[in-house]
Amino acid sequence: MRDVSKQYIYFVRYGLTKYPLVEGVGPYDSPLHPIDGYEAGIAIARRLASMPHPPDVVYSSSLHRAVSTSQLIVHAINRTKETIKIEDGLIEWLTPSLTVEPDGTRLKPRTVQQLMEMTFTEIDPDYKSVNPIAID
Repeated sequence: MRDVSKQYIYFVRYGLTKYPLVEGVGPYDSPLHPIDGYEAGIAIARRLASMPHPPDVVYSSSLHRAVSTSQLIVHAINRTKETIKIEDGLIEWLTPSLTVEPDGTRLKPRTVQQLMEMTFTEIDPDYKSVNPIAID
């Protein structure tokens, strides 16, 4: 039986992005770099899987790079069934230059359904963010 008297929380930043993220320039929803980003994500995932207390659940923002890194983690810990919880409060929404596209339009985060259709099937479709995005 698992010891529930302690909780372990690990904070992980996504792997290297395909496109440089430049404040005020973007792009803001860049995927992981096809080589370096995935290699970094896999290294993070393996490290977490080797911990004495690997995570039971992974919370992620809805940004492509974060969900991709989360996907690598849940596969490394062999918990792929509805393990990723999309938490809207994990995006830098309070930094306007990070949430506005270069043409001035506001970045529209993907929905859970859109992410699942992109092959992120490890997402828990029933999880409701405790910090949902407010509609303008």
